[in-house]
Amino acid sequence: MRRVNVLVSWGIEFGPICVFFLTSEWIGFLPSTKLFVLLTAFALLFAYIRERRIALFPLIAGLSVIGFGLLTVLTDNPLYLILKDTIYNGAFALALALGLYMFNTPILKHLFSSLFLMTDRGWRILSQRWMIAFVLLAVSNEIAWRILTPDDWIIYKMIATFMTIVFGLYQLTLSRRERLPDSNRWGMNPGVVTIPTKAP
Repeated sequence: MRRVNVLVSWGIEFGPICVFFLTSEWIGFLPSTKLFVLLTAFALLFAYIRERRIALFPLIAGLSVIGFGLLTVLTDNPLYLILKDTIYNGAFALALALGLYMFNTPILKHLFSSLFLMTDRGWRILSQRWMIAFVLLAVSNEIAWRILTPDDWIIYKMIATFMTIVFGLYQLTLSRRERLPDSNRWGMNPGVVTIPTKAP
């Protein structure tokens, strides 16, 4: 099993969006979108070359950026990239809800069980938390794009991205509490994750 460097993975996932935020103020929404799409495609290619595979979650996220970003560039309409957040977050919220309440399956366990070693109770709580988070992100995005200009929406997007990262990091308290005996102190698989940890 290949080992995952968490810092590299985060750089691949959040690097393109950070560049989008930084350049939008200087060169505008549409040119930044072109750069965003290009860097996202490069990040996916880099991830594949490095790992010989691309995890499903970042693959879906990356392809959604590329697809909606290209629509934005080709139509010269920022709304496509903006609506991507509503569709993306809404779809994941629906998938998590169906998994939990129709099929009694926490989908996140299937996506991240190689990285985290948690109890089934932990996976259910994590799936419920992210389901709510995705709903809030979809609803807030719908409100934001209706009352903000595309340039002002970028500020909302920055705040939403920052809050999502903070929320994701907070879930490490759950994975630590619900960790299995073979995991490290944060509930991660020590045979896969390469960040340094100490014994509890």
